[in-house]
Amino acid sequence: MDPSVSFATHSNLEDRWHKLLPEERAQADILLADASEIIRNRVRPYPETHDPAWWLAHERGLELVCCQMVRTAMEAQVSGGQTGVTQSTETTGPFSSTYSWLSPDGHLRFTDDMLRNLGLSGQRMWSIDMAEGSHHGAC
Repeated sequence: MDPSVSFATHSNLEDRWHKLLPEERAQADILLADASEIIRNRVRPYPETHDPAWWLAHERGLELVCCQMVRTAMEAQVSGGQTGVTQSTETTGPFSSTYSWLSPDGHLRFTDDMLRNLGLSGQRMWSIDMAEGSHHGAC
């Protein structure tokens, strides 16, 4: 997989979100490249990703995850809105409200759900041969 190629384009992002303004497109292109690099780094430890066929089989999932990451970041950065609430607490009796956002600071986030979308989640079993120092099984 060519590290200079983004998994998604701003057109892919527009298809999933809304028509971007020219300045948003420029920002989206940068963030899509950044998100692609984050994804590559995050999935690198999984042995199945060392096979070029894995990348071809998961092109759509990689595009989806890349767009999700950028949309979440841009909603916080560009629109200034706090979307993507992950936790909410409301109390009626001395009036309190608490919210937690997926990306309150507008940074790109790669979540465990995104890892599951790429078929890379779950527990993995492996062992280390103490005599040779090599590992066996999925890591």
